[in-house]
Amino acid sequence: MKPTSFLLTVLILGYSLFASAMEILDIRVRSQVPGREIETSAVTAFIQPEIGDDYDPQLVNQDIHRLQETGRYAYVGAELVSRPGGVELVYVVEERPRIRSLSVRGGSHYSNTRIRDMMELNLSDRVDRALILTKLEEVRRRYHKNFYNRVSFDVEMTPPDEEGFTQVTVTVDEGPRERVRSIRFPGNTEFSRTQLKRAMGQKETWILSVFTGRGGLDEAQLRQDMAALEELYREEGYLDAKAGPYRLEEDGSGLRVVVPIEPFAQYRVNSIQVEGNTLYPSSLLGAQVPLQVGGVAESDKIQVGGNRIRDFYNNRGYSQTRVSQRILLTGAENTVDIIYSVNEGRVARVRNVIIRGNTRTKDPVIRRELLVYPGDTLNEVKARNSAARLRNLGFFDSANYMLLPTEDPDVYDVEFDVTEGRSGQFLAGVGFSSEDKLVGFIELSQGNFDLFDPPSFTGGGEKLRTRLQLGTERRDIDVSYVKPWFLDQQLTLTVSGFQNERRFLSDDYNQKNTGGSVGLRKSLGGRWRGGVTYTLEEIDVFDVADDASEVIKIEEGTSLRSGLDFSITRDSRNQVWIPTRGGRVVLNTGFTGGALGGDEEIYEVGIRSSYYYPTVWDHVLNLQGWVRSVEYYGDSNRVPIFDRLFLGGTRTLRGFRFRDVSPVDENQDPVGGQTMYYASAEYLIPLSEMFRYAMFYDWGVVNAESFDTDLGEANSNYGVGLRIDMPGFPLRFDYSWQHLNSEHNAQSSGRFSFLIGYSF
Repeated sequence: MKPTSFLLTVLILGYSLFASAMEILDIRVRSQVPGREIETSAVTAFIQPEIGDDYDPQLVNQDIHRLQETGRYAYVGAELVSRPGGVELVYVVEERPRIRSLSVRGGSHYSNTRIRDMMELNLSDRVDRALILTKLEEVRRRYHKNFYNRVSFDVEMTPPDEEGFTQVTVTVDEGPRERVRSIRFPGNTEFSRTQLKRAMGQKETWILSVFTGRGGLDEAQLRQDMAALEELYREEGYLDAKAGPYRLEEDGSGLRVVVPIEPFAQYRVNSIQVEGNTLYPSSLLGAQVPLQVGGVAESDKIQVGGNRIRDFYNNRGYSQTRVSQRILLTGAENTVDIIYSVNEGRVARVRNVIIRGNTRTKDPVIRRELLVYPGDTLNEVKARNSAARLRNLGFFDSANYMLLPTEDPDVYDVEFDVTEGRSGQFLAGVGFSSEDKLVGFIELSQGNFDLFDPPSFTGGGEKLRTRLQLGTERRDIDVSYVKPWFLDQQLTLTVSGFQNERRFLSDDYNQKNTGGSVGLRKSLGGRWRGGVTYTLEEIDVFDVADDASEVIKIEEGTSLRSGLDFSITRDSRNQVWIPTRGGRVVLNTGFTGGALGGDEEIYEVGIRSSYYYPTVWDHVLNLQGWVRSVEYYGDSNRVPIFDRLFLGGTRTLRGFRFRDVSPVDENQDPVGGQTMYYASAEYLIPLSEMFRYAMFYDWGVVNAESFDTDLGEANSNYGVGLRIDMPGFPLRFDYSWQHLNSEHNAQSSGRFSFLIGYSF
């Protein structure tokens, strides 16, 4: 609401508080500018009250809003004039003048005509200065994208003439074009240039800057970056480090930002002391600090130590405990004493847990994620973790908690305030990989779905996803529904239906899978999760080549698979998409047929792991391993072609064609095996915020028999790659050469592979 409208509304409502029902004796319209004529009918068309009605301030307020929304008026208000027996209602407006002429001056990078077009204003449009400045914000945004960060506009408007027209003149001062070509750090010895640049909000230009605008000079951001760089050094114990002041230098067609670094000395810990504590001994509290006497005095760990001491108290019910720290120089060279001052809180209890801000999400969906309950001892760690769990649901823009005091100083209400976010998503795009070739997709998802709440179907915390992919080598239709807290337990139910047709599996046949699955997953404590999934699907092997192997020909036609899969997962990665530490391990086993019915009877076991180890300068070593074996049982006499194991391609052995690492038939065609071993080592070096260089070595064996431990027929490759981590569109390019190979898959030249997306 505009300030003028808000003030008028307050006056009208205030007047109505002491006025009894008042009859409207007359309704008039006048201009806020004395002597200026207005078109009365254009106002009365939006007026709801009529002469003889009782005055209703809510109707008048609605009229004001409706008139503002027409865009015709720069000001809209209302006045009440007291008259014997009632009131006179007067609507006061100021019409925006119409444009008689619009001229732009000073444009160079953009022509004056182009700037006028970007403003999207036409002759006879109604405008005022505020509206013109709003239109110019789009022009400013485009200038900024092209590195004109100091562009400014001056707007002149002539007074409206007798017909209500004005002449508008916009003068543009483009200022210098300021794009940062490079950033340098003279004096830096501790970090790589990439690490320092990553800590900064100011970025260099790059190949796509013409589209993204990245690299425009932002001096306000640069001033903040000086503190960020100093903090980076303090985290390594350089407590006196100084960054800047920065300077700008011409660098051909752009600017070079030079940030001098003075690291000074690296400090070590002389002692860790705790004071102000009466409830717990200093030795116990000091043990919470992740620093050692004699170790580097890392500023982030000093801060973490204070937080852990506070949480030590909070976990034991002493809410409102506050911990501060001081760093004191000692007599010894380059050593410091770290002193934590504790202000111990009091044991408090929770009276009520209040939820606010959830306009769509149902109250139970939020409460089931909370770790604090009425009547409990107040635990701020649990309250903080509860807010984090709400944010991690993915459909709140924000989630925070507050402690609200009550009349009892030892009792609090805990209020969780959430802001609803956009939970529905529509995606469409095109992808490409070395195996899938060209693929177009459409995806519709709702992350806060409610199956049993028509017609909105939102607010239940469930997830619905529909995806259609059509490409040269595949066709996929997938629909999935996820219900967390199934049966009001920490149990996740997943139901899906699919039809997947793949033409890239082999030159000798195509395959189509149609079916559905239902699964349950549950947390097993800590980072462990367990799951079980039942899948029923029809598998159609078609378009079998005349010269295909008998292993393939025997599977031509349709077969029914009915199977159960069991899995246990441990995930300790620090982030899902581009992890730098931690790992993920998946143990799985499953079987089809038997009591479950279907046309095949097989079972399989496997384990797959991927670990990330940070090394120097933000480099990361990724080690992967995968072992899997499959075998038939019962009345079956073979493992079908669609359940046999292969290696090779973009996601495994990158130096070999897709599924080329495999036992072969008499024609030297791959037919898959029943035991697989795979290992990979990849060393990742960040080149910038978005680019990473990779060196890798892949190794693998596929044996014909199940549970075969022979590793003699190994295949391997080595290579280099580039990772481009564009949000929502990550690219992976690899070029590899074979090291060990078999006769049927040997290739003398290198092999290029390309993938959109992240791999496990």
